[in-house]
Amino acid sequence: NRGRQNVASYLALDLNIDWRIGADHFESLLLDYDVASNWGNWIFAAGLTGKRVSQFNIVKQSKDYDPNGEYARLWCPELAKVPNQYIHTPWEMPPDVQERSGVRIGEDYPAPLAIPPGYAFGGGGRAGGRGGGGRGSSGGRSLGAPAGKRPQGAYGNGRGGG
Repeated sequence: NRGRQNVASYLALDLNIDWRIGADHFESLLLDYDVASNWGNWIFAAGLTGKRVSQFNIVKQSKDYDPNGEYARLWCPELAKVPNQYIHTPWEMPPDVQERSGVRIGEDYPAPLAIPPGYAFGGGGRAGGRGGGGRGSSGGRSLGAPAGKRPQGAYGNGRGGG
């Protein structure tokens, strides 16, 4: 469930892509699929319940739940040789470290699609590196796109704003 919440937060709130696309994709892949759990969590993550919006700091979540990068390395084998200090933020590796690690960001492993403001990639930040995981509801910026030109999902953002 934590993984779904992180993906849903990133997709719907950081990238501004329609949450229904993610919910549908998860429905097609989950082995333990449950209608209420899947769609309910996606609706909540998209901020459609009228309750607080939980926008996750994905890097902080990764550090909290996979401190040594074992899970990341298991599912992203191209990161196998990345030093621990960069496993959660491989795009921050200097070129010489990328070379030694056998991974070139943007070629062997994708560059990040968006880095929302307020993320504490180096640790610290609003939550001080402990608890929380959210960072408020300010929008992010897409790399390579001018300010205000964030990527839109096929159906807008699913929150009535397009």
